[in-house]
Amino acid sequence: MCIKHKLLIMRNIYLSAFVLLVYTNHLYANEPSELGFLYKQVIDAPKNKSYNDAIIKVIEVKDKYKDDLQSQFAINQPLTTLYSYVGQYEKAISFPTDDPLITEDLIESLFPISAVDKILTMSKETQIVMINEAHHIALHRTLTTSLLQKLWSSGYRYLAIETLSKRDVDINIRGYAIERSGTYSNEPVYAEMIRTAKKLGYKIITYDDSSGNEREKVAAKKIYNASFSINKNAKVIIHCGYSHILEKNLKDKRIWLANELANITGVNPLTISQTNLMESKTLEFENPIYNKILKKFNPKNPIILTDNLGTVWSTMPGQHDVDVIWPRTTYTNTRPDWYIKNYDLISFEGKWCRDKYPCIIEIRREHELNAVPFDRLRIEQKPNEKIVLRLPSHKSIIFGFNEHGEQVFKGPTKNH
Repeated sequence: MCIKHKLLIMRNIYLSAFVLLVYTNHLYANEPSELGFLYKQVIDAPKNKSYNDAIIKVIEVKDKYKDDLQSQFAINQPLTTLYSYVGQYEKAISFPTDDPLITEDLIESLFPISAVDKILTMSKETQIVMINEAHHIALHRTLTTSLLQKLWSSGYRYLAIETLSKRDVDINIRGYAIERSGTYSNEPVYAEMIRTAKKLGYKIITYDDSSGNEREKVAAKKIYNASFSINKNAKVIIHCGYSHILEKNLKDKRIWLANELANITGVNPLTISQTNLMESKTLEFENPIYNKILKKFNPKNPIILTDNLGTVWSTMPGQHDVDVIWPRTTYTNTRPDWYIKNYDLISFEGKWCRDKYPCIIEIRREHELNAVPFDRLRIEQKPNEKIVLRLPSHKSIIFGFNEHGEQVFKGPTKNH
């Protein structure tokens, strides 16, 4: 079995952290020891603030396989996820994680409409809305966040989230994510999605703590038990990764979550993909139609393509319902504009790192210091340009950590 296939198996396993090391030892007995611990770096980094050390370790493994493209794809998955944790969004989209899906070019007869508006319209015809993400693309979480208020008004009351761990039994009481809540939820945009949902009143459903052949079936049953078994008219949003939204699988015989849910509930879910038409700094690993769409329509916000009859376009018709296309990211003061817009900002000061680099800066709410930070940024070397971090609406505290995760600074933000 090639390293790519082994690492993809590990990706499906590592959300259940308690089984990680068992599978690591089994799968990687005959491989260099570093390979078995790539995803362990993703899990362990938030626990001990060792983001920099984790990134360096993954890069070292990546360098060993620099001539093996398929292994590079697999190794890039934990690497880009770590970059997303520490606010290095441009790096997170710089390394390809798979071959691009090449789809038939049918866009000439299509036109763009607002993704949010169309999803809201389509959501009224179902009780299940499934939105996928690439786990290293924090932007994808903003789509779900932007829909929460409007879907609440349409009767949606549950948000099922792939990344959450059953260890955090208090998340619905607490109302926000902490380090042990899950894996990807340690990324600030993900954590804000959870916080927004709880503020609106959603019940958070933890469902993905199984692995192997039964993972999708067990997940569907957990979602059903937490919602439809209580109220047959329940309406549920599911935020998950990649292929879990597939209603049919034309590639192999695996039955994914959307299919399992349809079978158990009798509901035809609305399945929304953000992962087939993504931007990349490595342009040859983009779906070529993505760039054609941007050139033709020049979108400023996420769009969906439709024909003149209102039928939505999908890169995988019959497998998922619709694709969302985002414009390319623009940056201000090194940060993505979509990430910092509408927020108060604070300029980085070298004293937060004791003028030693690399370092990690975190912005945390003063009265919820155990929460996942509102912003986190890795600064690799002394900046030669202005760098900003975003601030929450409440009083906040700045934390600085050195390259080994040791705290070197703590202080209040000046303008809060």
